[in-house]
Amino acid sequence: MSATLMLSDELVGGLQSQTRAHDMAWQEWALVVLAGTVERPDQDEAWKTLNRRRLTLVHQKYHGGLNEAEERELAALQALADKHLESFDRQ
Repeated sequence: MSATLMLSDELVGGLQSQTRAHDMAWQEWALVVLAGTVERPDQDEAWKTLNRRRLTLVHQKYHGGLNEAEERELAALQALADKHLESFDRQ
């Protein structure tokens, strides 16, 4: 089965920023993220990779600064981290 998704320019831009570090097309990265979410929502490789990227951006923010696209990417990744950790807070 195949499906078509309509993504906002902002979301595509965030995916493109993330994939530069992974040397893959943003479409491939989107599939990695989606597959990981479906297969293992709490401990998946995609989350670990996204969190590593988030930590890299946090470090960069305080040791040289971020450009506008990186600021948006960090905000999106931080929102994901907050959601991910909510389940632990409830426990």
